[in-house]
Formats: sequence, C-alpha cells, structure tokens
Amino acid sequence: MSVTQLTRFKGGKPEEMIKAAKQAKAHWEKQGAEYVGFSRIHTGSWTGQWLYLVRFPNWTAMGKAQDAISQDADFQKLLAHVLTMAEIVGRTTTIGVDL
Repeated sequence: MSVTQLTRFKGGKPEEMIKAAKQAKAHWEKQGAEYVGFSRIHTGSWTGQWLYLVRFPNWTAMGKAQDAISQDADFQKLLAHVLTMAEIVGRTTTIGVDL
C-alpha cells in the first residue's frame, strides 16, 4: 500500500521552480522515495499551480523519510528558497489501493 504526499504551490517562475524541483527530487530519493514527480496543473480551479508528488512504498518508509528530510540542512535551505518565490496552497496525503 503506497503512501503519496501531494503538495500544491502557487507562483514562481517556471525555470526556477523546475530547477528547485529537480534538486528536491534528489533529496527525496536519497531518503527512499520510490517516485517523485512535478507537474503544472493545466485545467480546473487550480490552473497554473504546481503539483509536487512524492510516493513511498508504505507508512514506515514515509515516516523515516520525513524525519530525515526535516534534519537535512540542504533540503531545508532549498525549501526556504522555494518559499521566497512560491506559496504552498495545499497538501494532501493519499493511500494507494492495491487492485
């Protein structure tokens, strides 16, 4: 059962947001993320916002990664930089259903 964290951001220049997303991906993968994705929402009420997705195989892996990333000074510096150009407007955690 996978656990996925989706974070929506509003704002930021595309080239800067994509650069930061690539840097963040390396940090999440180092902490055990099995998939990291970044998209721009194209339709609906969130058009123009960014969606950052980090998926883990289970709650245990996600918990360990969250603990580690909160102590990763380079990641925290990167997040602080992102927050100077974009605002977090939503965060959702989903639990995958094995079909």
